[in-house]
Amino acid sequence: MLERICLRGLGWDHDRCTAPLRACTEAWERLRPEVEIVWENRSLMAFGDEPLEEVADRYDLLMIDYPFCGTAEATGALAPLDDLLATDQLAALAGDAVGPSHVSYAYHGRQWGLATDAACQVAAVRDELLDGAPAPATWDEVRDLARRHRGRVAVPLAPTQAMCAFLTLCANGGSPAAEDPDRLVDQAVGLAALQLLSELFRLGPPSALEWQPPDVLGRLTAGDELVYVPLAFGFVTYARADRVPRPCRFLDVPSAGSGPVGSILGGAGLAVASASAHPQEAANFAAYASGAEAQRTLVGPAGGQPGSRAAWNDPELDRAAGGFFSGTATTIEQAWVRPRERWWPAFQLEGGGLLHRGLVAADPPRTTLESLNSLYQDCMRRHA
Repeated sequence: MLERICLRGLGWDHDRCTAPLRACTEAWERLRPEVEIVWENRSLMAFGDEPLEEVADRYDLLMIDYPFCGTAEATGALAPLDDLLATDQLAALAGDAVGPSHVSYAYHGRQWGLATDAACQVAAVRDELLDGAPAPATWDEVRDLARRHRGRVAVPLAPTQAMCAFLTLCANGGSPAAEDPDRLVDQAVGLAALQLLSELFRLGPPSALEWQPPDVLGRLTAGDELVYVPLAFGFVTYARADRVPRPCRFLDVPSAGSGPVGSILGGAGLAVASASAHPQEAANFAAYASGAEAQRTLVGPAGGQPGSRAAWNDPELDRAAGGFFSGTATTIEQAWVRPRERWWPAFQLEGGGLLHRGLVAADPPRTTLESLNSLYQDCMRRHA
């Protein structure tokens, strides 16, 4: 008689994550009847902000944010997947990945997660509410639209989301963060990004300070409260006519002059906890759920956001998703990968709070940028 194996997994509490994991788990348990996988979920905010080492030892499988790879190495919280999966398996996953989604989980020559879900910041629009005008393609056009539709153009500005928006604006403007150890970003680019973010906040709904991406996209697709979201992590759910009352159209991130480049890469990857009693079984499931076949036949149809290029290029999935994949593919292929060093999660969390307070207080962009530069240096020193 086969030994029963029970794996515990940690996802995050949105249908984009839970439904695909459920579909993959049910399929895996049919293939491996001796295995049971039980999932728990945390909030999207906890997914991005909660220290990895504080949760990993309670689970076998975790959906993680790739900037925690440095923490995984330093603390031993995760098992390197290159010790558990064959070289050809990892090569196949890398070759099929959309944009830099697979390589974002690689750090110091080890693979710490698999790109089960892929995302980056993009734009979303309700075309029928724009009075026949085209959706903005540049940031100047975004400003104009926000002025014409005051209170109805919104960026989610909860602390971490505000930081992600700032980072995208900087990379889109030609200065990706943390390339210079002496300064976070180019000063002129950083000041322009903060000025734009401040202006969009003042022209948009004040409650955006509390919003995560599902909050703003939920409002965009529930009624006529909002007309356009220039910057938020894409969520395919809100483009699907079978999921929301009034689906939006997702499109490439606006341009500062060089096209839809530099959008901050998001997504979620399956990882295996080093404390797992069954690391090989956990890794096998992670590879299955992240593989091209499951991504195309299970993850996508369940309403997920695959990390597989084969799934992104599938015309049936794209039609069901209201053109989400074709509408944002150029952006994700040119997405910016955040640093994976151990100091980054603390900087992102604390910097988001700093930026959020600056928006509320209407601090001058120069003051906020100086504070972010000081925090950048401090976080690198603390985690050296």
